[in-house]
Amino acid sequence: MTIQEIKKIILSFVAFMLLGMPTAQAKTNLGDQNTMAVAWYQTSAEVKALYLQGYNVARNNLATKLATPSEKPKAIILDIDETVLDNSPYQAYNALNNRSYPHSWDQWVKAAKAKAVPGAKDFLNYANEQGVQIYYVSDREQGQLKATIKNLTAEGLPQADREHVLLKQKQAKTKEQRRQQVAQQADVIMLFGDNLSDFNDPAENTVADRTDDVMQNATQFGDKYIILPNPMYGNWEAALYNNNYQQSDSKKSKLRKSHLTYFDPKTNKVKQTTVTTK
Repeated sequence: MTIQEIKKIILSFVAFMLLGMPTAQAKTNLGDQNTMAVAWYQTSAEVKALYLQGYNVARNNLATKLATPSEKPKAIILDIDETVLDNSPYQAYNALNNRSYPHSWDQWVKAAKAKAVPGAKDFLNYANEQGVQIYYVSDREQGQLKATIKNLTAEGLPQADREHVLLKQKQAKTKEQRRQQVAQQADVIMLFGDNLSDFNDPAENTVADRTDDVMQNATQFGDKYIILPNPMYGNWEAALYNNNYQQSDSKKSKLRKSHLTYFDPKTNKVKQTTVTTK
């Protein structure tokens, strides 16, 4: 063994002892980065409180909205995933195994094991008793319709049938198209979701346009729009990547960090790295 080879072994050993890793750069693990979001969603009392708060507000609003005359039957539109059904076990699998959607998503949906989020069942059964039409509008695939209805029904959620569960279709791929289909035959009094696209579509899916969309509809939230928590995924993440999920994990990690606004103790200033308004 040469002196150079011995030096390399010694340097590698020292690096391992000091850093707890080989000298080669570790592979980016986006799953690890998502662990805290999934842990908060699954274990915090706060996420349960936010769901209950959203559905309590909706129940309080319902009586007033039903009292307003309309020629059409009253209806509400809800997203499914992280709005009425909790898919965090699927997200936890991804976090633990450094996987991402759509890996095993179809298998999870067809297992029909998602649980109802806090407050959803009680509110929806109350709305059903009041004669409200309930529409579940989701971007799940049409081939997942049977399993989706099975899951909703198993969780005791009303009106979970082919007429009221509207998944992605060739003639109505966007949620807005399906919302308009419902609006043609019903007076839509409330919309529920964990993503802005569950209410309307911002001009562009950028951080700035999404923020502007919220501010333009500020009075709707807590009234017609009921927004629910989801830190695990969504169009907000796509906006960080310029809507390009095909980039490497390393690039995605850098883009996530590049959008952080942070305090620099060296300069005693806050560094704003992303634009949230136009």
